[in-house]
Formats: sequence, C-alpha cells, structure tokens
Amino acid sequence: LVIEGISYIPSNVFLTGIPKLAFKDNRVFGVFDTRGEAPRAYSPISELGLYFNDTRYLSTWETTFNGTTPVALSHELRYSGSTLVLSMTNRDIPKIQGQEKIPRDTFLIRRILSLVNDTLYEILAIRNFDTQHHVIQIEQWAGSRFDDIFEVRGYIRPKRGRMLTPQEFVSNDLEVTLLQYEGLDQKIRKTFIHRLFKSEKIRLSPSLAGYFTRVEVPTKMDVYLKSIISFDSPNDGKLKNRYFAHLSTQDAMELVSKNSRKSLSNGPVFQTDNAILNRSIQNAQTDIDTLLTVEDTDLVYPYAGIPWFSAPFGRDGIITAYQMLPWQPELARGVLELGTKVDDFTDEQPGKVFHELRHGEMSNTREVPFIPYYGSVDATPLSLILLHEYITWSMDLKRLQVWWPYALKALAWMEKWGDFDEDGFIEYSKQSPTGLINQGWKDSHNSIAHADGRLAEAPIRLCEVQGYAFRAKMGMASLARLLGKTDLASRLRLEALHLKAHFLESFWEPRKKFIHLALDGDSVPCNVLSSNMGHCLWTQILPPEYASDVIKHLMSDSMFNGYGIRTLADTETAYNPMSYHNGSIWPHDNSIILEGFRNYGDLESLEKLANAFINLLETSRDFRLPELFCGFRRRGDEPPVPYEVACKPQAWAAGSLFLMLKSMLGISMDVDQTHVVIHSPVLTPRVSHIEIKQLRGRDWEMDLLFERTPHGTTVNVTRKTGNVRVLTVK
Repeated sequence: LVIEGISYIPSNVFLTGIPKLAFKDNRVFGVFDTRGEAPRAYSPISELGLYFNDTRYLSTWETTFNGTTPVALSHELRYSGSTLVLSMTNRDIPKIQGQEKIPRDTFLIRRILSLVNDTLYEILAIRNFDTQHHVIQIEQWAGSRFDDIFEVRGYIRPKRGRMLTPQEFVSNDLEVTLLQYEGLDQKIRKTFIHRLFKSEKIRLSPSLAGYFTRVEVPTKMDVYLKSIISFDSPNDGKLKNRYFAHLSTQDAMELVSKNSRKSLSNGPVFQTDNAILNRSIQNAQTDIDTLLTVEDTDLVYPYAGIPWFSAPFGRDGIITAYQMLPWQPELARGVLELGTKVDDFTDEQPGKVFHELRHGEMSNTREVPFIPYYGSVDATPLSLILLHEYITWSMDLKRLQVWWPYALKALAWMEKWGDFDEDGFIEYSKQSPTGLINQGWKDSHNSIAHADGRLAEAPIRLCEVQGYAFRAKMGMASLARLLGKTDLASRLRLEALHLKAHFLESFWEPRKKFIHLALDGDSVPCNVLSSNMGHCLWTQILPPEYASDVIKHLMSDSMFNGYGIRTLADTETAYNPMSYHNGSIWPHDNSIILEGFRNYGDLESLEKLANAFINLLETSRDFRLPELFCGFRRRGDEPPVPYEVACKPQAWAAGSLFLMLKSMLGISMDVDQTHVVIHSPVLTPRVSHIEIKQLRGRDWEMDLLFERTPHGTTVNVTRKTGNVRVLTVK
C-alpha cells in the first residue's frame, strides 16, 4: 500500500459499527470504545488505543469483572476534551465461588480517564448498591506493538524494529510494568503502567501484560482502583503518584482540571434561540480546544484531527485559524509563528509553508516524507491571506514586523518556485517518490480529472490556488502600504490585477459559464463542475457577473444535495458520492463558499446554505459538523450518509461553524481600524436570534444582539468599551 497523503485508509484498519470516543491533551490522544477501552479482540484490526508522538503506545486496554465486560451506560467529555467520564454497570455475573450470580445493575462502575501533561490518569470507581458485600475479581490487560500511525492506517512495512523484554519493578511503593520497543530509528519507545493497587500477574509478554486483583466491595460503599500510564519515562509529572492515590474521585477530577492544559483565552459567548445550534457551538469550541497542541514553549497549534491527522498540517491549521477570526485571533498567531519556524527548518524551496509534520518512527527513517513534508501548493498563499486578515483585526504591528521577512519569502516562492514554468500560474508536480500526486486541498490521487474521467497529468494548475494567489497579493499590498512600502504595494496590486485577467482568460468556460477545476500539464482545462470554484468567490478574483453564474452552478441540483455543496457535481464522470473528494461534502469547503456568497452579496444563497448547515446539525447524534459526509441526495429529514473514516474531532470542521456565523452576521473590520462593520446580517427561520457577548478586538470589547424581523435582521450594540465604532450597512 502506498500512502497517498491523507486520502485513503483501507477498510480493514478501522473499526465499524460501534461509537468511538476521542480525547486529547497536548501530544497524547486516545480513541476508546464507550467503556473507555481498547479491547484485545479489536487491537489488531482497529484504530483504538493511546497515541503519543505519532506512535500507538497502547493498543490494548481492557478490564473484566469476574470474567465479564461491563455494560456502557453513558459517557461525557470534560475539561476542553482532555477527560472522559464513563458510567457502566454489570451484567449478571458469576460469583467467584459457588453457582450463584450477582444480579445485573448491582454495581455502578465509573471510569475517569484524564490526560494531563502527556500522561494518562485512570480512576476506576466501583459502588455496590446491593444489601450484601461482594468480592469481585478484576482483570486488567494492557498491550502494545508500538505501531507507527501510518502502520495503523494500513501501511505494510517490509521491516520493523524489535520488541524488547518487558520489565516489572516497584517504584515509590507502586507496581510498574514496562513495555518497550526499539525502532529502526534506534529510538527505544516505552510505556510505563503504574498500578496504585496490589495485583497478581496473569501474563507478561513483550506486547501484552495481564494482571488481576480481588477486591471486596462493601454494601453501599465505593472501591477505587487507580492507574497511571506514562510514555518514554516513568511518571514524574505535576500529579504526584502517592498524592493521586489517596484522593477521592471528585478531588482527583478537580486536581486534573487545574492541571489540564489551558485552552485559548476566552472568546465571545454565543447564545441563540436554537438549542441545537447552542450545543453545537459549545462542542465546536471544545473540539478546537481538544486539538490545540503546544509546539513550543508558548506556541499553540491546532492539530488537524483524531485519529489519523493528530499532527500539524499547514493548510488545515491556516484555514482553521482563519475560520476562528475574529472570535479567537490568538490562534492565528500560533499558526503563523509555527509557519515561520518550520520554514527555517529546511532550505527546501525557501519561503514555502510546510504541509505535514510528523514525529514517528517512519518519518524519522524517511519511510514517509513528513519531517516536515512540503507537498502543499496552497498553504503558502493561504498563510499570507491569514496574515493579512489577522493584522486587519489585531493591528499587531510588532508581530507584523517580525513576520515580514518570511512573508516576503512566501511571495518569492509564489513567483519563482510556485510558478516554475513561468506561465503566470502556480502549479505543482510531485518530486518525492513517496509524496503526494495532488497537492491542493483535494489531495486524493484521483481528485483532479478531466470530463471523461482521465486523470490530469502534472504540472497541474488548480483554479482555487490562483484565487488564493490573487487574494494573497492584494492583502500583502495592503500590508505593505501599512508599513509605508508604497512602491511594493503598487507593484503587488498590479501583479494581482494582471493575474486576475490572465486567470479569467484561461479558466473561464464561456459556453457553460463556470470555472474549470484545473489546467493540466498541456494547459488543457479540466472542464468539470467542482466546489473548487466556490473558493474563487472567497478570494474575489471573479467579476460580479461571473460570480453570479458560478453561484447558480454551486446551488444547482447537481451540486447542492440539500445538506451542502458536493465536491464534484453528480453529472460528472468521476462522480462518486462515497469518495473522499469526488462527490462527498466537506463542511470546511462549504464554509469557505459561504463567505464567498457573502463577498458577492448573494444573501439568498447564503441563507439557503447556512440553513442546510443547521439542518445538518439537527440530524447529528453528537451535535457536530463531521469532517465530511457522503454526497447522496437528501431525502426528507433523513440524515446524510456518514463517511466512515472521517476524523472526530476535526479542526476545520469545527471551525466551519464559526466561519458560518461570521458570514451570516456580515462582520468585518474597516481598513482604518476604527469601525467594526456589520453588513446586511442574515438569520434563518431556524435561527432568528443571536446574541454575542465579549467580542474583543485590539483595545475594545462589545456585546451584540441580532434579531430576525419581517423586514430583515436588526442589530443592536448592547454594551461597548473602547474607541471602536459599529457601522451597519445595508
């Protein structure tokens, strides 16, 4: 199996048919079932487990009670996505001695799994509701092969490292089991399992350890079993083992919450008259917080998604940060900062922003090219778009001065390396033998094709990337003018306008009136209807009359399925509603198109697509926008068909909700930094009231109230501090 970027994951490597729960803190994340486990039966054929630095350090984590598994009752995610709280009960289980059974629902079993400082703390609390005492035997199983994340995804390696002999020892009066593996990169990876209770060994092998303990649970009383799992070194974090051992469940959870990695500074509070939307906004913020990861001492970056993409992705991080403006501008600071740091890491095409950065064994040994990998044609112009938007909202001129040399390098990359054939367009062609064939956001190997289904040959010029380049140059011209560099500003604006004219000559389909998906290596257009052209609305590279025709196509029956806009029209040869990029629907893609509708003032289409988003949330079991879903036509109130291997949580899916709100409300910042502009806000029949509290800027704060009336949407400023003014425009 060749890894084609993020596009394909074989069906035999992920578990179907059961709900899966993800939680994360910094570089560690877990994917467990609804009992908080990765059972032995699933470990060879599923993504369940506990991961650290792109390696699965724990693929088995299972507990039985008198030889039986408990029954899941409920689960909850807490503390910015770092803690799972699960409630379970027992089946009818045999007593240890005799033929009698302990009736079902005798025990309430609560499991609290908390990730703090890259360490897992587990509390297993057992309460006996019976009128008599019971003795139960609890078996715990833990194991790992230390699979690289790409192995979990289905990559077959010709050679692996070796499992080392496991060890058992006592440290600070705690029993410790050590599982360890020496990789082909000569690094020894270790999983330390600290048991804060006495146990007896059942089995100890290089990849699996089993222990049991017998506990008496008095009537109406609780018994606690606690474990700590750490990676590569014994636990010596802020939560001291002995201290943790003697805390009650509630006290331990309070301690965990105090030590949890903090989320971004408080953003605005949203309150609407739609309860499902309110819950969805809260969940989206939790998902963003869950994925935040410290990449440096004070640098926070949103990892792309769990489980497959829990790593920095240049494009994903940039778009997520953009979606969160103006609500949480500090996220953009972290993304832009990492872009400059990683750019300095290597001299591969100076100025180019990285695509993907990994820390696992297969990256270290160059079995996959991700330390970092630069196969992204669009991350560089997107970073300049984010820079301009961030400065527009923040006027953070100090950081602009620091980042300016990197911004100039990014411009130079666009002009030299990005346009290596000097035809005036940014193109890509795979260089690395293990790299990506396609290097736009649709990076499946089959995502760029002609009308007859033939795959496009490189070098490929994507339509949206030319739009990104246009908007990047216009934004950089504005920033250059802000810094007093008027000559550069004039040059960049002229270059952008020249690109716009050249783009319309080459990418516009005059007969059918839409934008070609791409030009292939022979400059032959990929004459297909795709969602990519919606990004050209976002960048405003289209004249209004062209934009009107593009919007009609996007909202036609062939592209709009009732819940969103397909990546590819259902009239195209390559269309497959179950594919990754050739007919599926991506909320982040649609959120960008939504803002495109806003840019061209098509409020009717904006309301229709926003309403589809809200309908989608109303069908969701967990009140979340999925990473993507299948593009089948909507039938009544039936929910969309899910895409099975979609990540959850996923950063730009969560961010889509916030960009939707920005587009609906028409919020922008005036160029002179003195006015927040609200242009023709749009609410829908399902959302007729939105209140925003604590919307903050550089030196101001305000509360806003939007209400839908028979005559349109009204806006009121209910509180304001600072010198900024609010300008409403119809």
